[in-house]
Amino acid sequence: MKITKIKILKNKVSIFFNKERLDLDKEIYPNFYLYEGKDVTSKEYKEIKEYNNVSKYLSYCLRIRSKATYSEFTFREKLYNKGATKKEVDQVIKALKSYDLIDDKAFALDLLEYYNSLNYGKEKIKQKLLDKGIFPNIVDKLSFPISNEKRKANNLLPKLEKKYDKYNYSLKKKHIYDFYLSYGYSNDIASEMINKINPPKAKEENDKLEKDFIKVETRLKNKYQKKELKQKIISSLLTKGYKLKDIISLLERKHY
Repeated sequence: MKITKIKILKNKVSIFFNKERLDLDKEIYPNFYLYEGKDVTSKEYKEIKEYNNVSKYLSYCLRIRSKATYSEFTFREKLYNKGATKKEVDQVIKALKSYDLIDDKAFALDLLEYYNSLNYGKEKIKQKLLDKGIFPNIVDKLSFPISNEKRKANNLLPKLEKKYDKYNYSLKKKHIYDFYLSYGYSNDIASEMINKINPPKAKEENDKLEKDFIKVETRLKNKYQKKELKQKIISSLLTKGYKLKDIISLLERKHY
């Protein structure tokens, strides 16, 4: 392949080979002895193109790394999406590591500290790290002391009690238990936390039963009558966590 023309532009140098053109990064061009009329072998052309691509992909990674931290996996994914070959990706990753711009262990520890500050449980943190592209072998080596898990769970409890305070005691505990599981805590910790919830005063629970009864009755009375309506009301209130004896007592007061 013979170079027919070289055009130096503001940010690149265009090398023309008859019907083909190769755009080089302006900083890359001086690394090769190129001139009009020079014959370039297929091997040399491939090496120049690969070197240019690596430089381009490295510049891209440096640009995005200046704005955020990424795992090695995420960098690789982004490079493959840009069209880089495995060889090019490996070279870019090697360069980034040499600049200390990829350190998955340090990145994982930073994220661990951040997610701990949000009071996430162990399993949710591990999933978050995997979603960030941290390799499983690094995630599995992280430490999650049980004392720290309980401390975070305790931090959440007052807010959760307030959040679910509108529910009766049974349903309130269920919602809080489910929340702990969704936040990555173990069954044991979730159970320990809900056992710390103080039972409400009888009047508070009865007031909630009264309110839920009115809602259920309003919803069902146009669909069912007498005995069937009573059974439906009982069934609905039981699913809300109320005790059968309290429901029956209320219905008697309501002349059911």
